[in-house]
Parts: sequence; structure tokens; C-alpha cells
Amino acid sequence: MSDNVTIPSLEAHEEVLRARNFQRSIAAAPKPVVTYALIAVNSLIFLAMTFTASSFLSLDNQEMLKWGADFGPLTLGGQWWRLITSCFLHFNFIHIAMNMFILFQVGVFTEKLFGNVRFALLYLLAGVGGNIVSLYGHSGHAVTSAGASGAVFGVYGGLLAFLLMQRGVVPSNLSMGIAKSAGIFIVYNIVYGLSSPTTDLLAHGGGLAAGFLVGCALAMPLSPEGQRLYPMRTLIVALCGTAVTYGAMMLLPHPDRSESRLYEKLILSNRLKVANDDYVYYSGSATKADAESLGKALATAEFFVKPNGIVLLSKGSDGTVVSILTGADDHSRPVKDPVTGPAATHQEARLTPDPWDDPEYLASIETTGVMIAPSVGGPPIKIALLSEQGDVEKLIPIVARAVTIGTKDSVWYSGTATQQEAEALGKALQDNGFFFDQGARVVLSKGAAGTDVSFMVKEGVWDDPTMLPAFQQIGRKIAGAVGGTPLTVHLVDKTMANKKDIVVK
Repeated sequence: MSDNVTIPSLEAHEEVLRARNFQRSIAAAPKPVVTYALIAVNSLIFLAMTFTASSFLSLDNQEMLKWGADFGPLTLGGQWWRLITSCFLHFNFIHIAMNMFILFQVGVFTEKLFGNVRFALLYLLAGVGGNIVSLYGHSGHAVTSAGASGAVFGVYGGLLAFLLMQRGVVPSNLSMGIAKSAGIFIVYNIVYGLSSPTTDLLAHGGGLAAGFLVGCALAMPLSPEGQRLYPMRTLIVALCGTAVTYGAMMLLPHPDRSESRLYEKLILSNRLKVANDDYVYYSGSATKADAESLGKALATAEFFVKPNGIVLLSKGSDGTVVSILTGADDHSRPVKDPVTGPAATHQEARLTPDPWDDPEYLASIETTGVMIAPSVGGPPIKIALLSEQGDVEKLIPIVARAVTIGTKDSVWYSGTATQQEAEALGKALQDNGFFFDQGARVVLSKGAAGTDVSFMVKEGVWDDPTMLPAFQQIGRKIAGAVGGTPLTVHLVDKTMANKKDIVVK
């Protein structure tokens, strides 16, 4: 009686040989130095960023943009290098920790399959490809994007491409396990990305697709010949990737150059949050204290009518300039703050297409300028009205000053009006019961167009027919203090918008 002997099948024998050959090839493959180098570079950059940032836990958009994050108006405005640098930047510790952990898990193995140089090319082209797709998907929207996620997805794409192009090289059980793990990773990230508004699924998907295509072109057998660099093929893939990137960038709509310069100015300036989630950007010799003082003055003047308003303050050889983003070129696409998103515009609902040519708007801005000038060391200062693209459409010099009447009331004066006239007007207003030390403010302006006195009144006073004769009477009583008649009395609301003109003769 003989013992039963199990003879392995031919397929099983071939699988054992394949596994042994694969293990020998992997052992002989170059060490995964690129993966470790990428992890080190990403980590060192993140440490450097947090060292200079306001918070170790997370970095805001402005800080990310200063370091080279991807941002459509800048990337498409000539700063193409952001397609690469953004792949090495991360918003917070969790962001980089997750990406580097996944890169370590999949990168070491994938680098051994492709070799050092081809793996580095795969990683970079996948990252750039993800950013290109993100730019296409967010065309017309200013979105700040950064992270190694697109490149990491590309490594997974390259790994799947190798399994497809070199079928039979990786043992079946290992190949199926890798494919299953990659599938779970991709599906999980899609589900998570759909529930997270901060996740850029377009960059992830673009990186995955780019990595797969590059992986198909670079996958070589795991043999001594296959592990050679194949410099010509690698060079061709690199050139083709560059050409595709260039072509895609050319097809995307490019921003106006002046708009790109505006974003650059916003990014390079310091930023201070004031009032109702509004922001003052300051540059030149302007200080944080200047920005705080200006923010308080603007809040007092009720200039910011919506959250995320933007005002730029600069001090230099040209003097003090306060720039206002009107967003007037296209109301459907207001000027965007690269840090916080869409920006509010001053009195947006009532702007004409060209506010710098609207006398009523200009008068309102000039009055506001008179009110804020002392907060930034003036007057004199200049108010610059900017278009949506950041072009200076109107420069308004503010040379007005103010006198305090009593302890709280004040008269602001500009043009050819003198301090003596402002003081005389204040006394006349006291004598006639308009000033009673409750913080009232009146603006006196004199020039070629005549004499104007603006009264800030409560809502609806300008529509009350019983109040108009009263202000005509006040105008007659104060006329002598400001040089006589004729003069024009303006009734303005709390935003200093002109609501009613009363001519006093």
C-alpha cells in the first residue's frame, strides 16, 4: 500500500516561481530614496511654514499663497510654478500627516517597481495633472489649492497601471490585494471628499488619471534590463507631460494682468481683520496700529455694509493711499479676497457700472475720506477707487480737517473752507439747537461748485415733507457763518449717502 502524494498543478508551480522571481527582483531593485526624500521635503517645508505662521495648527489662505499655493488668477497670470510648489504645501498637521502616511505606504513599493527616476517623474506629473484639472473645474472661481493629495493619488494610479501593463509580474494574490486596497482607498476618499467642502476632488481625480497614464508609459518589466533607466522613453514622457501641461494652460481663460497684480498686492500685504469680518490690508510703512485705527474709523463711518469687505492701506513716498475695491466692472462677479472669498463692495446695491463717474457716489466717498483721514495720520490722504481688475479709475485727494464743538459734536471741512468757518458753523449750529453734544457730525465743503453743508440724519427724514422747511430755515441761519448764500444743504444717511438736496438762496 503506497502513501497518497499530492502533486502540485502546473499553475501553482508557475505561481511559486513567479513569487520567487518577484521577491528577488524587488530585493535587487534600487532603494526607495525618492519616497523618503519627498516625505522629508514636505515635512521640512511644513515646519518652516508653521514657524513663520500665526498658528502651528493651521495656515490660512494668505500664508499658503505666499508660499506658492495654486490660485487661478495668479497661476494663470504667469506664475505657472505654483502648479509644482503647491504639491509640497499643506494647510495643517492632519493634512500633511495623512498625505505622508499614505505616500509612505504606497510610495516605497511603487518606487521599487518603477525605479527612482521614473517614480519621481510619475509623482511630479501626477501632481501637476491634478492641479490642471482643478484649475479647469474651478475656472472663474478663485480657489486656493495645495497639498500632495493629487500626486499621492497619482502614485496609486501608476501602481494600477503597472499591474495592468505588466500582468503576470506581480504574484496573483499580491496583485489582487493591491488592487482591492487601491479601490477601497479611492472609494473612501471620494465619499469623504463629497462630504467635505474643503477637499479638492478634482485635483484627486486629475492626479489619479495623470498617474495612470504616465504609469502606463513608464511601466517596465522587473528584470535587469527592465530596471534600466530607459532615458529616451523617460525623456519623451517628460517632454510630452510638459507639452500637455502647456497646452492645457493656454486653453484656460487667463485673467487680466492688472487683476493678477491686484491679487499679488493683496497676498504680499499684511492683513488685519476688523469690524464685521472685514479686512484692512496694509503695506509700505503702514503699521498694524494704522490698520486698526483705519478699521475703527471705517466702522464708525459705517463704510463696511457686508462681511468680507476689503480696503487697502499703503504709506510711502506718494503719501497715504486708501484703496477701495468697487467691483464695478461686473456685478455678477465681484472682486474676491484670496483669503476669505467674495468681497463686499461699498453701497453695492446702488453702484452704477462706473461709480468713479457718479457724482453722488464720489461725494459720499469724499465725505467718508474726510472722516477717516485722521485715523491714518492725515489729512492729506488719497482715496483710490479701483475697478474689479485692480486698475485705479479715480484718485480723490482728501485735504479736509475737523474741529470739535463742545466735547462730542464735530464739523468736518474740506476744499477752500477754513478752520474759522468750520468753528463759526459749529457755533451757529449750537446756537440754533442742532448741536447739543450728542456726537452729531456735519460736513462743510467749499469749492468752485459752491458751498455745501451735509447733515447726517435718521432714516426717512429726507422723505418727511415737514422736515424740509426746517432744514431750509437752518440753512438760512448758518449761511452767514460760511460766507452767505447760496448754499446747498445735503441730507445724508448713516452711510453718508446723499438722499436729499436743499438749495438755500
